[in-house]
Amino acid sequence: MRFEGETHIVVGGGSFWGRAVSQQLAREGAHVAVIDSDAAAVDETCALIAGENSGRSTGFSVNIEDARALADVAAKLDAAGAVVRSLVTHYLVLDWHSVEDCDVAQFERVVTHNLVGPLKATQAFLPLLKKAGKGAILHLGSVDGLLGNPRLASYSVSKGGIVPLTKISAHDFARYNIRVNAIASAQTIEMSEEERVNPNKPGLAGFPGSGHDYVRQLNAATPLKRYGPLTDWAKAATFLVSTDADYMTGSIVVVDCGRLAITPGTA
Repeated sequence: MRFEGETHIVVGGGSFWGRAVSQQLAREGAHVAVIDSDAAAVDETCALIAGENSGRSTGFSVNIEDARALADVAAKLDAAGAVVRSLVTHYLVLDWHSVEDCDVAQFERVVTHNLVGPLKATQAFLPLLKKAGKGAILHLGSVDGLLGNPRLASYSVSKGGIVPLTKISAHDFARYNIRVNAIASAQTIEMSEEERVNPNKPGLAGFPGSGHDYVRQLNAATPLKRYGPLTDWAKAATFLVSTDADYMTGSIVVVDCGRLAITPGTA
């Protein structure tokens, strides 16, 4: 397996994209450091990893917005002799408001979590990547950060900032043989089997009105006419932190089922 003997860190690994990436890295032989603010979510992710081919992981329940707490985790990994080959940052807070009707304090909270969070994680774990002599950083971005989403003003702004953060970091960390990339994801909606087969089920948590109506609307504007499973995103992430992507840095890789394939409004 390509990550055997390596430690890969997933900040925000307790749920959603972060959990999917943690599981995929473990499938490839990595020891995964799962870090999340939600202790129960951390335990569940680690249990899922252990239950699948006896995968290896260590969970850390800390406030992922706390730079000192992240640095403490880095110190523990260093003391344990971990050879850290990648850092994946999964910071995801949504606020369904436009620029006009948003609450400024909430806007600031979303930007602080989604954009400043990855910066704190980078600073905390960069020394371990430098010590390993080679590695990769991968940030969660979004197509909303490339084009903007009127329904998600603060989220779009926060994910838009991931683009220059990725490119500047790629430039600065090249001297350490550390690559930095981001994935701009779209329509990666996590649904239970019940939700998939029951179109009349109430809306998905976190989505306005009927979550299923929203997903169907997005599907209609997507060439492949479907949402992307979390495993699709996780496989792309795993590729980007692997040596298979050694010539890639400063890239924003779009994983969107074709959403950006055409100019909006022309189809």
